[in-house]
Amino acid sequence: MEIFDTRVKESIDSTHLIILNSRFVVKKIMKKKFLLFVFSFLIFLSANSCRRTSFEKETNKEVILASFTVLADIIQNLVKDDFLVKSITKPGVEVHGYQPTPSDLVEASGAFVFVDNGFGFELWAEKFVSNLKVRRVTVAEDLNPIFITEDLYKSKPNPHAWISPKRGMLYVDIIVESLSELRPSKRTFFEENGKIYKDKLSKIDKEFSLFINNLDKDKRYLVSCEGAFSYLTNDYGLEEVYLWPVNAESQITPKRMVRTISLVKDKKISSVFCESTVSNESQMVVVNETGAKFGGNLFVDSLSNDDGPASSYIRMLEHNLSLIKKGIY
Repeated sequence: MEIFDTRVKESIDSTHLIILNSRFVVKKIMKKKFLLFVFSFLIFLSANSCRRTSFEKETNKEVILASFTVLADIIQNLVKDDFLVKSITKPGVEVHGYQPTPSDLVEASGAFVFVDNGFGFELWAEKFVSNLKVRRVTVAEDLNPIFITEDLYKSKPNPHAWISPKRGMLYVDIIVESLSELRPSKRTFFEENGKIYKDKLSKIDKEFSLFINNLDKDKRYLVSCEGAFSYLTNDYGLEEVYLWPVNAESQITPKRMVRTISLVKDKKISSVFCESTVSNESQMVVVNETGAKFGGNLFVDSLSNDDGPASSYIRMLEHNLSLIKKGIY
């Protein structure tokens, strides 16, 4: 019996030792993995920092960072090749709920100014710039908002002011003035480029105004997925109809769907539209229930890739307004 007890004790002690050793090994492995992660992250930051420093020395240009592609393109037309302009979000990305990455922070640390839209469009911007030593320009601070009238966002400003060419010209003025205050020696340069760019926007504005003025009033409806066209419809005398007020995350209520279908039927609206960064599945329900045509995807929050139909802000406006003209005529 004593021999049996001794063997049991030795077995228990051995098992306990194995468990302790296993825990030690696991902890050691976890520690190594953690140290490896930290080391890899530091290498990533260092490599990006080196690449950034090397690139800046090579180009000898200051960096202007924009929150999304539309802003970046407007800025590029104002500063030409005298500055390096970058966008945090890439073409085709939905901006509202974007989550910045460590590489975005690296990009931002090398910029002398960060330009964002405001009006709650970049929900991530406040936290993003809070720990960065970078100047900030928020375009919406100098714009008069159109307020959302329903849903969770009721009484908040609609952020999509750039969708209207008329407001696009205001963006140019605001950015020219803001950059001129930061780099006074470039004021004349910015103003001259701004005038050339505004002339292009003015041409688009006049052509669309002429089209709307010659359009029957009973055809002046713009039906979209998201209520992102409030500034466009307000500036050009159109009636806006949508499936959700703002953001791709909004729920489409049965009441709003029924309301949209009824209005499209009653007003004999010929075409409905959706946006490039969201699914058009819900709008196709309207198409199937009403017999209206699907007029295509309009670009709102993001430009397309270089080979797409909206590779610049000017091309985006031309694409959108061309589809709208064909759809509602």
